[in-house]
Amino acid sequence: MKKKFSIIITALLVTLNLVGCGTNQNATKVKNKVQNAPQQAKNDVITIPKDLNADMGTGTFYISTASGTSKNGATPIVNKKSNDTVERIQLNTTDFSAKNSSYIFVDGILNTKQQLSNSKSNIDIKDSALKQGKHRIDIVQFNNNKTTDKVLTHKSAYYEVRS
Repeated sequence: MKKKFSIIITALLVTLNLVGCGTNQNATKVKNKVQNAPQQAKNDVITIPKDLNADMGTGTFYISTASGTSKNGATPIVNKKSNDTVERIQLNTTDFSAKNSSYIFVDGILNTKQQLSNSKSNIDIKDSALKQGKHRIDIVQFNNNKTTDKVLTHKSAYYEVRS
């Protein structure tokens, strides 16, 4: 009888131990997801709204590179050397609404988010945005800073990468 009782107790302890380990692993997974949430949100890809074709809203915008600016519709050149992995482009904005965040897209993919008004700031271009060819930079401001809300401002400019 003692032997059967010992086997039953041992089986229960092993079962409880296994259940406890599984719960601990799930708790660890949940904890990791919570800790990484800000980083995951930052890395979420927000794409530019598809129905934006023309510039709209207040303010003006042009870009500057070492070779020139996009003023008056010009396309400045970025001369990429073979070992370059990142280039910097200057954004020049006038009369943008400072109360709204400006979402900066390169080739339709979110590059960064900044507070712009009458300002000069820089963005880094890399990866596919640094491949040879013509590329587009868009600045979009949304109503209430919600990317699902109405677009208030949309401005765009082009640059060209040459090797």
